[in-house]
Amino acid sequence: MPDRLFDYEYWGNSTFNGKINMALEEYMLLRAAQTQKAMIRFYSFPKDTIVLGYAQATDALKTRNIDVVRRATGGSHVQTGQNIIAYSFAVPRDGSFAHFEDMRKYYAGSVTNAFVSLGIENVEPDNKASSININGKVAAAHAIIWGINSGLLHGLIVIDPYDIEKLAQRIYLGTRVINGDVYSDYNAIKNIPAISKILPDFAKNSTERTEAIKKILAEVILREITKGKHENKIISDNIINASYPLLEKRYGKQTWTEMHNPVFTKEEVEEIPGEELDGSLKK
Repeated sequence: MPDRLFDYEYWGNSTFNGKINMALEEYMLLRAAQTQKAMIRFYSFPKDTIVLGYAQATDALKTRNIDVVRRATGGSHVQTGQNIIAYSFAVPRDGSFAHFEDMRKYYAGSVTNAFVSLGIENVEPDNKASSININGKVAAAHAIIWGINSGLLHGLIVIDPYDIEKLAQRIYLGTRVINGDVYSDYNAIKNIPAISKILPDFAKNSTERTEAIKKILAEVILREITKGKHENKIISDNIINASYPLLEKRYGKQTWTEMHNPVFTKEEVEEIPGEELDGSLKK
């Protein structure tokens, strides 16, 4: 496989609220198909936000006194906020990846290589669990939507540890079975290898260390993928306006957040791994 598969547009490292971020994700998926170029974007959330999986029921929530959005990819909820950076890669289905598993493997490998280049040891992608592990613990996790003419993989990296007690007041923390092994959500989240702890000297003199780490991580991952060859783009008001129909259709609607309505159709999406496009919500 060549070092660089696509012509890339880089859409920067920005902060938007949850609804806009989710709409921009689908916008990038559609843009990759339209332009036949790949999209890279890093983003954060200005405040704590619960992001539900495509077909996840809202019974995971203990309270509604927090922002809640729903994403286009499968799996269960994640908490986002200023302590994480999200990464997003959208590509045209031009034959470079025969299957979404090829895309998952490629970009998980790229993020893994970026971690290693920063001096992080014992890093390994787990493509069955859609995670990147440090010392056997999940440090980053991602999910895919495989459209008709394009695909998108997005995920998050934890920069600073979660406040697990606060998190436990917001969502129900249970157990998950991954590859036959049973995991406690509470212990997994409490013991996440946050980048600021794994690399204690990383940007240690910065007055805004978390943001400095995000910036460096984004630059290193970008360089690993594009080899310095990409077109810089800006998410301007025009781009936000272009994504507005997606907000009106899905991400800004309470019916989407509560019921994943309207669902994706077979004319829009070939597969959301692990999910039925028009299936019932999973409790």
